[in-house]
Amino acid sequence: MISAKKSKQMFPPVPCQWKECVDLFNDDWKLNEHIKRHLDMYVEEDNETFDCPWNKCNFFTTDYTEIKRHIYYHGYYSSLVVRGKYECEQNPNIPRCSARPKEADKIPDLKSNFLCEWTDCQRTFVSIVEFQDHIVQHALFEYEIQKSPNDTRPKVKCKWSICLKHLENKYRLIEHIFTHANKKSLACYHCGEVFRTRTTLFDHLRRQPENNTHKFQCDQCFKYFATEKLLRSHFLKHVNCYKCSLCNMSCPSSSSLATHIRYRHLKDKPFKCTECEHRCVRKSDLQKHMNHIHSNQVHRCQQSGCNYAVRTYNLLRRHCLEVHGNSPFIYMCHCCDKLFKHSKYLSKHLIKKHDFKLPSGHKRFTYRIDENGFYLLETLRIESLEVTKQILSPHAMEASDVTQDSSCYEIVSMTNEHDQRVIVANDPNEAQLVGEVVISLPLGNES
Repeated sequence: MISAKKSKQMFPPVPCQWKECVDLFNDDWKLNEHIKRHLDMYVEEDNETFDCPWNKCNFFTTDYTEIKRHIYYHGYYSSLVVRGKYECEQNPNIPRCSARPKEADKIPDLKSNFLCEWTDCQRTFVSIVEFQDHIVQHALFEYEIQKSPNDTRPKVKCKWSICLKHLENKYRLIEHIFTHANKKSLACYHCGEVFRTRTTLFDHLRRQPENNTHKFQCDQCFKYFATEKLLRSHFLKHVNCYKCSLCNMSCPSSSSLATHIRYRHLKDKPFKCTECEHRCVRKSDLQKHMNHIHSNQVHRCQQSGCNYAVRTYNLLRRHCLEVHGNSPFIYMCHCCDKLFKHSKYLSKHLIKKHDFKLPSGHKRFTYRIDENGFYLLETLRIESLEVTKQILSPHAMEASDVTQDSSCYEIVSMTNEHDQRVIVANDPNEAQLVGEVVISLPLGNES
């Protein structure tokens, strides 16, 4: 069983909180079997609803299977809370939770049984503990099938629905398959939030406003974080891990890559305007078109003597800021320190005065606020090692080879007259100069 085989750390016993029951259990499976005996004695009556017999729970339903699913989860959740409390007690240096305390167990809305999506299985379970034990058996069995006769421990393929990942060994496979099952390991004793690992629980406690020391700052966007781990996790948002196969555009997420391809490389525009021949990629784009072109609504400037009128509020707001308001100059050219009120004016200035060109695959420049509060041209682009290989290689890599798990990142830095590409790795011995290649912003002549 799960806890009997895997749990090496001795946690405090978990109480059964069925009303008037005081039994304690050191094993998730034993508690689950105990709850099953309770349910066997839970006689179906002629009532229209079934009330949850767990302490401090007001849940009720008309579905007998749903009440069993719900009660089994109570036992599972109680174990998470006990483990979370134990970990906090063993680490007194971790700050305490200051969020709103939980009034009862936080049980999700369980409208259906737990479905095993392993290939050719499709079994369903009422108990989450039985479900998680079942998928572990899949992982162990799959490892025995896929390992070679000479026991060289080849990578094991996950056979969960729509998953193509290969894992190094059976333990990694078990950890991975638990992500499909949304398995949690512990919960915050105070507020009741559930977490996969002890580290994420501690991050939850440290990042709260009352506990956040703001010791770690991102050098890309200047945000502060409570722990170095949170900063590293945030930093991935600045790393371009995905490259377009049709151009050299790279981006930090699969969703932004999908948006880029849909707008820049595909001609399909499924949403057609009912008033004209205009077609749009998204429904939201069509709504903007309708408001801008076909709407009778007009926004007029309220300043005395000004006859400016426009169909969208954003354009009116920009007009008021640029013409009538005391709009600050917040965009600055990093070459000549000239100030601008809007990014489009700075972009034109960079192209005409300093001979800058748009990055491959991009329609506009990217600006980043500096420590003085001015928006400057972003002259560094951080890319994963896999993206760099794709750009430098004459043959495209498979999409499955591009991941966010790379330990090496590349900085595209504008130096001299070309972009210099330098690999930055967690291990300093891995750092290396890849070469010079013009695929980003040309520096031009600084004057």
